[in-house]
Amino acid sequence: MASEYLNNRTFESIIQAYQQTKRQQRKYALIVEDLQEAHERRRVKYKDNDKKQTLKDAQARHQELVNSFEDYKEQLARAFYILSENIANWAKFSGIDIDDAIQEGVLICFEKVDRFNPNYRGKSGQKAKAFNYMSTCILNHFRIGINFLGRDGQKHHVFLDIKSAR
Repeated sequence: MASEYLNNRTFESIIQAYQQTKRQQRKYALIVEDLQEAHERRRVKYKDNDKKQTLKDAQARHQELVNSFEDYKEQLARAFYILSENIANWAKFSGIDIDDAIQEGVLICFEKVDRFNPNYRGKSGQKAKAFNYMSTCILNHFRIGINFLGRDGQKHHVFLDIKSAR
């Protein structure tokens, strides 16, 4: 059984940094694309390179964002793996490999991470917790069922009966 646990504050800070870096990366990709077009038009029309330095600066900033985005993605993958492993080891699965369940849990977290709003407050006024949100996503996915390829190469849909290991 996994003995590692997640600190919710650290988990939320990684998610927020991931979301912010992803937005900035998309923004700078559009800026770089626009500057490349402007530079090319200016170069053809006026035969000069006035926008070249601005383009290089934007490309450098975009590359920094890509690198930090990849770092945050790796940190999230580790955190999602720990969370999925703990949940998979806690629940009893019939007819499914635990490694497959862990992989499914990590993938479902990456699908749902953009929907997490750290500033959301529920009806009771309590702040949303990343740990609760991701755990709920994984457990709901396991309850609905996991798609996997069987030995015969056909896609199967297994509905899991999750029972506490206690």
